Amino acid sequence: MTLRVRLADPTPNGLAEMLARLLQTNLEARPRRAWLLRPAVVEVAAVDADVEATVRLTPGSVEVANGAANPGAQVRIRARSQDLLALAAMPLLVGLPNPFRREGRSVLRRLARGQVRIDGMLRHPLVLARFARLLSVRWAAR
Repeated sequence: MTLRVRLADPTPNGLAEMLARLLQTNLEARPRRAWLLRPAVVEVAAVDADVEATVRLTPGSVEVANGAANPGAQVRIRARSQDLLALAAMPLLVGLPNPFRREGRSVLRRLARGQVRIDGMLRHPLVLARFARLLSVRWAAR
């Protein structure tokens, strides 16, 4: 069975489309990542492009919609477009940026400087870790 990532809007914005394709590709490449699909809402914003998308996760399904979550998301990620791409490419250690790798340290520096904002990181660390694993092109479920 192939899990399908669904776009909620008939004309998805570029960010929603990119997130949906990335999630679909990652789930097809590693079907065992489906265990990460637990109820959660994650909002992603590319601040330089003034565009937002909401990812709704449930067991067995992923829905990506244009705009901000309503009601609110557990985790909100706000960054420039290039930093969002860096998040997808960063090496992970237990679902978070790997501080032992150069790319992981770079993302951690961006977080410390406020270039990447992740609201809900402390209140919902497991949601963030699961979403990072779903989004990551460099993490392989074992």
